[in-house]
Amino acid sequence: MAFEDLGPTFIKLAQILSTRGDLIGPEYASELSRLQSSVPPLPFDDILGVLESELGASHSELFASFDREPLGSGSIGQVHRARLHSGESVVVKVQKPGVRSTIEMDLDILRRWIVREGARQPSSRSFDSAGFLDEFGFTLTSELDYTNEADNASRLKHIHRGHDTVIIPTIYWDYCTARVLVMDEIQGLDFGDSQLADQLPPDDRHRLATVAFRIAFTQIFLEGFFHADPHPGNFIVTDDLRIGLIDFGMVGVLSESQRRHFLQLVSAMAQQNSEGMLDALWSLGVTEPEAHRARVAREFDHLFFRIGDRSFEDLAAGDIIGDLIRIANRHRLQFPPELALLLKVLAMLESAAVLVDPDFLFFKALEPEVAALLKEKTAPKQVGTRIGREAIELAHLFEGLPHRADRLLQRLETGDLEFSARHEGLEREAGRLAKAINRLTLVTGIALFLIAFGIYTLAAEVAGSTRSVGLGSFRLVLVIGGVLVVALGVRAWLRRSN
Repeated sequence: MAFEDLGPTFIKLAQILSTRGDLIGPEYASELSRLQSSVPPLPFDDILGVLESELGASHSELFASFDREPLGSGSIGQVHRARLHSGESVVVKVQKPGVRSTIEMDLDILRRWIVREGARQPSSRSFDSAGFLDEFGFTLTSELDYTNEADNASRLKHIHRGHDTVIIPTIYWDYCTARVLVMDEIQGLDFGDSQLADQLPPDDRHRLATVAFRIAFTQIFLEGFFHADPHPGNFIVTDDLRIGLIDFGMVGVLSESQRRHFLQLVSAMAQQNSEGMLDALWSLGVTEPEAHRARVAREFDHLFFRIGDRSFEDLAAGDIIGDLIRIANRHRLQFPPELALLLKVLAMLESAAVLVDPDFLFFKALEPEVAALLKEKTAPKQVGTRIGREAIELAHLFEGLPHRADRLLQRLETGDLEFSARHEGLEREAGRLAKAINRLTLVTGIALFLIAFGIYTLAAEVAGSTRSVGLGSFRLVLVIGGVLVVALGVRAWLRRSN
């Protein structure tokens, strides 16, 4: 409720945090995932002003018809149905006035708050909150530019070209700007509509759930570019039982290496191989500020013990992902953003598919696909291709190595090279070292004073000095030495106090 009251920036922040159960805990992540960005719509004239100023013409010139009542209203934009003069039925997404300035002000507030909290609580530096905010700010400001969403839709349409069961709306670029987006309207019922399950036989429902799975599998594992908000409302089922996707503001990107390591993670989970899971997670970039590998491995073993003899295929993906996130949170493992988002997407996808087909088993559909893809990626031809690519990169490295070494030596000679190091908890150890040095200095001063006095007395006796001279000298040396020892003691005490 607090996030909703704070407006669009914090609603989007909550949606991002809902993917980071490894950071905030699964309970908070689950609660924030229920947050909806639906808000009361703005008056039509306010939206119309943005539309006409962006497109440079009146809405009657641009469209044959334009519904005044919105189809939906979010924290950033508002969607209306319209019809082009050429006859196509479209949806028009218009950004609400003043949203950009509000978001920029909110981001500035968040940055200043993070700097202040970092100064007050040094322990919070174990998590790069400033880096997280920078990434969130980049994602949010990118979402404010609707041409990015249009690009995402066009790329996904290209990925699914030739797939008759999938519909990605066509973008009408002549009507698109940073604040206006126009695309085909997909008519039908979404996965969350109860009428869908009531009207369709079990076979059709299972086929729809399978198609939704195939859409995600193609995007994630084959292409590495995926729709990152697969909630039930974004899957539209048409009358001819095809699935249309909408809302392309949030997408995820995975490198080929990340896809391969995630496949290895799923395979290790299926085999209940704790060490294999750890290897895959570490390869994916999971960090472990205070975790020990053996402890995390024991957690995975306990998880597999609770699963018992049940087949991996019969397990709910959401439950396994939830357990994985709880383990990560307990051991302060930090997932890279791409992995955190991917896990969230898979859990959401399963939830959407189960609404249509309650008997759909995500891992049952996933495991054979993963096995086939891993077999393909470990084929000699694929391995040879990767080795060849890495060999080329290694050759480039060696080619530039002499020049880099020459520059390094020049900087060493001129004194331009600087080194810096940071160690968590170093302040405490430095304090202990300083105390030890102070004690050593004090003891050394006293010892030197005693040795010097002894040498002086012995020299005086050998030289035949009179008793009065020796006594006077003794007193003088004693006073000077005492002053030095007291000075050293005071200095050590002052350092200890500071």
